[in-house]
Amino acid sequence: MLTKRRAGRPPSDDPATPSPLGRRIRQARQELGLSLAAVAGDDFSRAFLNQVELGRAQPSTQTLRIIARRLQRSIDYFLEDPGDSTAALELALAEAELGLHRGEPTRTESLMTRLLARPLPLDLRTRGQLTLATAQLKLGRPEDARPLLEEAIAAAERSKAHQLLAELYDRMGSVHYLQRRPHAAGQWFDRAFACYESAGLQDPALKARILGHRANLHYVAGQPIEAISAYESAMTAAEQVLDMAALAGIYEGLALSLRQTGQYARALSYAQKGLRIFETLRDVRMTGQLRLNMGDMLLQQGRAVEAERLFTEGAQQLRRIDERELLPHLVAGMAESALERKELGRASDLIDEAIELLARANDPLAVVAVHRVAGRVAHALDRRDAAHRHFERALEVAVTIDNPDLRARVTYDFARALEAEGDAAQAALHFRQAYEAGRASSTYAGALSSLDA
Repeated sequence: MLTKRRAGRPPSDDPATPSPLGRRIRQARQELGLSLAAVAGDDFSRAFLNQVELGRAQPSTQTLRIIARRLQRSIDYFLEDPGDSTAALELALAEAELGLHRGEPTRTESLMTRLLARPLPLDLRTRGQLTLATAQLKLGRPEDARPLLEEAIAAAERSKAHQLLAELYDRMGSVHYLQRRPHAAGQWFDRAFACYESAGLQDPALKARILGHRANLHYVAGQPIEAISAYESAMTAAEQVLDMAALAGIYEGLALSLRQTGQYARALSYAQKGLRIFETLRDVRMTGQLRLNMGDMLLQQGRAVEAERLFTEGAQQLRRIDERELLPHLVAGMAESALERKELGRASDLIDEAIELLARANDPLAVVAVHRVAGRVAHALDRRDAAHRHFERALEVAVTIDNPDLRARVTYDFARALEAEGDAAQAALHFRQAYEAGRASSTYAGALSSLDA
């Protein structure tokens, strides 16, 4: 007897009609000449796989991952039909999230952009927006991440998805942090932590990330003692679950804070721990950041040869991935190392290269770093006008960034150059300004304390 299909029921729901996912699985299996049993292996039955191909059963995300591996197909292969299964969509999201952990933000962005271009259930879309925004943050594009997060936050607040909300609030804080808006960033990080606590969430990795981000704000505000305490709390949370990426980031922040308090040996120890973790995770950008931090510490200790090696290694790695924001910092570090070793010609060539790289960067910190070193190099080459222009450019940008340590460092280097030129009045003025800027930063307050007499 024939049964009339219910109105509005799509043809793909008919048990006799293979689903788009089932058709693609069967097509790939037949192209490889594999039997049902060969694809199923010991993980599930050949009968179940046959039901999947016929559209009478839906594989789980983990089962679909196994099928994809045995059919030698990427996840994209299963997403080429409009009638994608929930399992295929979930697997695409899981693969994108895994790509972030593997240090592949570009691949994650590509996959998530395609996924979000199709109709999705609201919860899946919100998670996808979080993943895409995170990839864009890792690529240094907070302006692209912000509208995605705003839409996702509105949806998560309506559905009262507390775990997701805490993550979204934290990422929005990162957007403002990367855009040099520490006050707004702090409000979002506080909101994330309040959401985490009030909802009674039990996710040490998320807690460690939020605490680590709040600690970063103490660091950039020139509050190293508070930052060290906050980093240690975050480290305790991260170690509970061995979240290696979070732990490595916390090690980096702790190293920088310890450096601010003059504890260079402990700072280098934590920086080295973080570097090893990021190298294991193959996070090229973060290994470059840590090499920059460690090289800077070594330079301040007078260890220019070791510093230059770290700067050079970091720059070589970043060139392979065409990284634009951090590379000028590392090349400027190489130039400063050469300057400390009295290799003026090499220092000049390197700082010229760093200035050229600034044309492709949008980070104001890179502008300050490069022009500060350019000022030092021009001064060493007795190019007084050029030195003054570079120092003044560095100061012009530094005053727009909420980082007293940075302003103190640029002003102090300018003061030393003025002193060497015999301009005692201007040198004294700049030494005083450096002291005032560094009053909250023990790194320079100690070096300049004699001026307070």
